Amino acid sequence: MLGLARKTAALLIVICLLLTGCGRDPGPDDTIRNAYAWYVRELKSGINPLEQKRTELQQFVTDGFLTSIDNMRSELEASPFIDARSFDAKLSIEKITKDNRAATVRIGLSGRISGQHKLNVYLVKIEGQWKIDDVKLVEEFSLAERPERSG
Repeated sequence: MLGLARKTAALLIVICLLLTGCGRDPGPDDTIRNAYAWYVRELKSGINPLEQKRTELQQFVTDGFLTSIDNMRSELEASPFIDARSFDAKLSIEKITKDNRAATVRIGLSGRISGQHKLNVYLVKIEGQWKIDDVKLVEEFSLAERPERSG
């Protein structure tokens, strides 16, 4: 009887381990959510993660993206993305386009102070992990705002 109980327990453990292994890998949207939550948490604790937490930041972004951030530092210093008091935006994932190596995720940021912004976040998969490689503001025009075409 004891042998059957051990075999049953062992079988249940193996099944549980297999089922947890069947869970999906984190997707590009998970990387964005995790990076955003971490970034906001750091800002709100009085830390500038772009300067003081670069090692931790590297888990979310590529080296190339860090270089781009360094090149834009003067522009970023004056932006609401550095000032925790004005950083109240909520993140929404709007669209995900991906293949095995790259992804584009359209996100929305909306906040009382920061207003509404749509961005495309470009990610690449490096050693099985999605990393942010670029972020671009999406220019949206209404029909009335579109520049006239000549010709």
